Amino acid sequence: MRHMAKGKSEPLDDLCRRFNRKTKDGRKMDAVSTLLQDAIKSIINVKEEEDISSFFSSGETTFRSGGFSGLEDFELICFMVVM
Repeated sequence: MRHMAKGKSEPLDDLCRRFNRKTKDGRKMDAVSTLLQDAIKSIINVKEEEDISSFFSSGETTFRSGGFSGLEDFELICFMVVM
């Protein structure tokens, strides 16, 4: 995403119009919300796998150190649409 956004300082109007048309100007965000939930589940799964791996390795463990439990542990501050 960083590579795709490099050098861009303004949104691409055509893509914004397409996104707004597809989401009814943000009123129908079900598909986008599902993608966000899937991304958060993936983050949680990776963290859990790292915690379990650290438990069985030498050194300090991150197992049971709090971590993430769900959507409420995250705050969306911005997003980038790639079409």
